[in-house]
Amino acid sequence: MTRSTAIPSPTAPVLARATAAIASLTLATALTSCSFSVGELEPVGGEETAAAEPTAAAEPDAPGQGEESPAAEAPGAGESGAPAEGLPMDASEAQAWAEDVYWLSGSGEAFYRLDWTASASTALELTHSGSSNFIIVAYGADGERYASIVNEIGSYEGGSTFGDLPLLDGPEAVEFVHIQADGAWTIGR
Repeated sequence: MTRSTAIPSPTAPVLARATAAIASLTLATALTSCSFSVGELEPVGGEETAAAEPTAAAEPDAPGQGEESPAAEAPGAGESGAPAEGLPMDASEAQAWAEDVYWLSGSGEAFYRLDWTASASTALELTHSGSSNFIIVAYGADGERYASIVNEIGSYEGGSTFGDLPLLDGPEAVEFVHIQADGAWTIGR
């Protein structure tokens, strides 16, 4: 008499692995065959620079050509004469954030000069009730952009300390804050 033993068929697990391998190869082929074009890379603010250069070239007989003026050395310089080329607005347009003022509120764009010195432990409480970007950027006296304090979309309620920001010159170097919002906002310290 012959005995027969039922051996389970390995086809189900083998088929599952084979299907997964084919799917992986198909995905890998699709991803490696994708191509895209970035286009011409330009530095941030390239449009402004390009617009300013033709104006100077279009006036070859302008008085004082070849002479360096304080405005030419420091575009956007405020009344103090300090260079402010990286600031989003002229330094003279900044509103003072006085030392005895702990809450600011507004709507839309604003630009403040800190009349107090930030420290690593200075905490900011922030709110925004708009539906689009809410961005606050810290700048130094020379117009150097330091860090985004917040960069969120939509309603926001949160906080940040200057010590949490990547400030190479330290929180004490923050001189200005620029606020961009599409709704009402508050900043408290």
